[in-house]
Amino acid sequence: MIIEKFPRLVDLRNIQICTFFNASCIKVMNKIYCLRELEWALKNDAFAARIIGLTDIPDHSTLCIRLKKIENTAFFQVYKAFVFMLKPDVRITSIDSTALRSSRFDSEAKSGKGTRLGWYTGYKLHLVSSCDLIPLAFDITTANVYDNNCEQLIKQLDDHDIFALLGDAAYDSVKLFELCEQMSIHLLTDINLRRAKSVENIKNEYRIRNSLYLESPIGEKIYKHRISVERLFSILKMRYGLENPRLYGFNKYKSHVIWTLLLYLIEKLLDKDQGVACNNFPWNK
Repeated sequence: MIIEKFPRLVDLRNIQICTFFNASCIKVMNKIYCLRELEWALKNDAFAARIIGLTDIPDHSTLCIRLKKIENTAFFQVYKAFVFMLKPDVRITSIDSTALRSSRFDSEAKSGKGTRLGWYTGYKLHLVSSCDLIPLAFDITTANVYDNNCEQLIKQLDDHDIFALLGDAAYDSVKLFELCEQMSIHLLTDINLRRAKSVENIKNEYRIRNSLYLESPIGEKIYKHRISVERLFSILKMRYGLENPRLYGFNKYKSHVIWTLLLYLIEKLLDKDQGVACNNFPWNK
């Protein structure tokens, strides 16, 4: 499997770790949301079990323990490795969040308001995307967390040489402008007037500078790239089943989201090796 290509970054030569990574990817690819179902599927598909390197199929409790251990240790190192292997175009990036509705019986979910959905109950995926639709960094929160509470997400971008970070009006925040300036990133957002009657009533220096640059010809041209993160969310939801209202519980939803994002990166890397540059469905490439 492709997961064995970078043993230097994480000790993935341990066959058990590779095997459980592969098993989790198969779980996402086949839209399996329960480890009991994954156990049953592997026991009834000897070909799939042989591909991922399993001779004896572990029970669902063993799968749960091993996958949780991987998620808490090796996962994010592996994720970063895939991002760097893809060599994304990071000069202009976009930041946004998308609604993830959960089961109505989910006691851990919170109510939040989405741009298109209106009020909903569930979680949020906060994500930074490159222009070529590579998810560089992400965070999962409950739906009641406002978009501009994303300092930790932006700090994850420290390894990338980013010129501009584009966001909608929710990211028109002084604390984010200050953080991005410290990281030598130019944050460009739509204008949030709040209680001001017009742009002329904005007093903060960062926000004034942002509004002037946004209205300039070059600012307008750069800001058009913000649509890339919306396109990425659309692909993840339509093709990979990112949003699944059947799920309940923060940890279960988080696990589903992070493995879905990793599977997307794996497919992008396979496409790159085959010279495929489009994001169409496999049967339409």
